[in-house]
Amino acid sequence: MNGISSREHRIITAAFNKFEAMSAVFSYVLEESQESEIREGMESLEKLYEKYNKLYGELERCIKEYEGKKKRVRTAINKGNRKLLSEVQKNPPLLNF
Repeated sequence: MNGISSREHRIITAAFNKFEAMSAVFSYVLEESQESEIREGMESLEKLYEKYNKLYGELERCIKEYEGKKKRVRTAINKGNRKLLSEVQKNPPLLNF
């Protein structure tokens, strides 16, 4: 799974900020539709980046929770297996053939 590079996002955000500054001064250069396309695209990109960060945070919490529970379950299983093995060694089961 590939993540979204925060470095690349910062770069495109900086480029957009530069675009905004220049377009404010030279508002007559770009057509309204072109400028609108850029602004809508950046707004959409920002929303997706925020969604990604939120989901990534949730995923990290889920992973930590899973790892903790896995460790507890493994410990319980191993402890149970040791008790059972000890009992099997003391009282071997009778095999019916």
